[in-house]
Formats: sequence, structure tokens, C-alpha cells
Amino acid sequence: MGEHRHRTPLRGMKVIPHPREGEAGYGPRNFEYAGREGRIHETVEIAGRTLAKVGFSDYKIVYYYLEDLSMDESAERRTFHDPTPT
Repeated sequence: MGEHRHRTPLRGMKVIPHPREGEAGYGPRNFEYAGREGRIHETVEIAGRTLAKVGFSDYKIVYYYLEDLSMDESAERRTFHDPTPT
């Protein structure tokens, strides 16, 4: 595995993935979660491309290229690890 660098300024941002057909880095799980709302847990750069580790309400984690995510910057930033606000 190549060297990678973690970056987390987007942690908790609400996103909706739109994986591109034919992208070699995507498999069936990426398309299964396409169009579902998730939250970024962290981002990582591998071989010059940024991927986001996206968590979903069923506690599954799926990686997507950052450019394939629609981001809702106005939403509260949180992940399923954060306590639910009261």
C-alpha cells in the first residue's frame, strides 16, 4: 500500500455519494450506498487523490472519492460516534 496522509477538516459533514460508473476504484458496495445520506468521518489522500471515509446510519463505512460527494455545508457536523444532541 502506498503512503497516505490523513486530513479531517470535513469530519461530520453531511454528504450524498454519486459514484461514477466505470471508476476502477468503486465496487458494488459503493453503488449500493449511492444516493444515501452519510457523514464524513475522515479524508485520506492516496496516490494524489482524496478519498472520504463516509459513515451511514446503519454503521457501515464506505470510501468515496471526494469529488463524487454532494456536500451539505449548512448541516450540523456530526458522526454516529458523536452523542445525539438533546
